[in-house]
Amino acid sequence: MEEGRFMKALIGKRLLLLVFLFLSLSITSCFWTKERKINTVEGLFNQAFTYYQDEKYRKAREAFEELRDNYPLSKYSIVAELRIADSYYHEKEYSEAIAHYEDFRKLHPTNPVISYVIYQIGMSYFKQILSIDRDQTFTENAVKQFEYLISRYPSSTYASSAQKMLEICKEKLAQHEFYVGHLYFKREKYISALYRFNGILENFPKSSIKDKVYLYIGESYLSLEEKEKAKTALTHLVENYPKSEHYSKAQKLLAKLR
Repeated sequence: MEEGRFMKALIGKRLLLLVFLFLSLSITSCFWTKERKINTVEGLFNQAFTYYQDEKYRKAREAFEELRDNYPLSKYSIVAELRIADSYYHEKEYSEAIAHYEDFRKLHPTNPVISYVIYQIGMSYFKQILSIDRDQTFTENAVKQFEYLISRYPSSTYASSAQKMLEICKEKLAQHEFYVGHLYFKREKYISALYRFNGILENFPKSSIKDKVYLYIGESYLSLEEKEKAKTALTHLVENYPKSEHYSKAQKLLAKLR
């Protein structure tokens, strides 16, 4: 009787031990399978891409960097390089984004996505543009990128957007030139003012402020007592911009010249 109870207890303990071992092996197997999956290039890429889609850009970048460094010959490596640059862009770290886009551009100059890369470089500069009373180096750099993209890849899906951004940048530069010219005008440095105003007409012919520019050109020439040149500028304003807010003032100045 006692022996029977002992055997049952022993069998129970052994069964419990076997169940425990089975569960342990199952958990360990799942763990290593998961680890193996993540540590493969495909698993690492999927993890990085998931982070990227979830806008967890820092985590995505770390995973993409790990992929790039550990699997440089993988088909995913180029994608990782690009997404590293994109992650910086989305985090508004534009200087870092530019550096990584430029690296990609140098390493893969014939890659099919190169027009996108150039566009993103332009946008990274664009996002840093300062107000018209400040230095416009970022604007000028953006212009260079957009102009290059349009001329080099006119059929690119980004060419149209680049053209729109280029027009915005040029308008910004025109506004900046007028700001500087107006400062000279207020200080009665009319020759320097005219240099800026005429530069707007020459370099930014599509600018929205041309009517105002012609008015100040006319007034500058009047201040220099060059009446014929003043008359030419003011007449151009009146004849070509009848709806301008500066139309009435130009007419009054012309009346005094007759």
